Amino acid sequence: METYVKICVTFFVILSSVITPSKGQSNTTGLEQVQILAGWQNSDGTYTAAVEIDLDSGWKTYWHAPGMAGIPPQFSFEGSKNLKKVMFSWPAPVLFGDDHIWSIGYKSHLILPMRVIPEDRERPVQLRLNAEIGICDKVCVPAEFSLSSSLHPKRTKRSAKIVAALASKPKSKTSVNAQNVTCAFLPSSNGMKVSVRMSLPATGDREVIMVGYDQIGHWVQNEIAERSGNELTGEGIIRRDSGQLAAIDRSKITLTVVSNTMAADLGTCVE
Repeated sequence: METYVKICVTFFVILSSVITPSKGQSNTTGLEQVQILAGWQNSDGTYTAAVEIDLDSGWKTYWHAPGMAGIPPQFSFEGSKNLKKVMFSWPAPVLFGDDHIWSIGYKSHLILPMRVIPEDRERPVQLRLNAEIGICDKVCVPAEFSLSSSLHPKRTKRSAKIVAALASKPKSKTSVNAQNVTCAFLPSSNGMKVSVRMSLPATGDREVIMVGYDQIGHWVQNEIAERSGNELTGEGIIRRDSGQLAAIDRSKITLTVVSNTMAADLGTCVE
């Protein structure tokens, strides 16, 4: 498994190509077109916009937590003007692959909504996005692109594309009838193992419980879940990028069940 990931990352670095339109065709195999959807300004002065990624038929790209064999997307807004902060709202992903080589993401098309917070709500935001994403079919290739767009105050007409993407978020814990969700913690020499157990009707042919940890300098190694009837179990190991992991903040743990057909947000380990 680790060898596969290292090969993909090396391949990603060597073959990168760049496109630089605000909306443009790509010369990268598998990537058809990318653009920023300018969206609208909200009543609180923030903006709702989105990145739209069109892939060739059968190709896929990755969720923010891409799984064992995926490549994590990287986004930078360096060079933007009147920009304070950007927060992404990821649509529900699906699980690809088998029990041995698997990843999490989207097939053929992704609209990724973002909430844009300006420094001055009365002035336009000049967005400049530099992105690196992995895309895969039978082989994995990289795509780097730079996009720019202006977000204008008092523009209130909503984009149907962005509204639909916002609505396609992971299902709720209640809607999938997830019950008795418990977490057990076991410190080890290389991180903190989080074992998750729950009662949950089957959500697909293959499932993974994605343990997330919202802390800079940390990452999580997750494993495919195991099912016995309505009982689903899985585990993730929280690791530091460097050094020994001394403790974790349990309130920063997130739990998401992802299958080959859907995804569900189960909250945290402290609920």
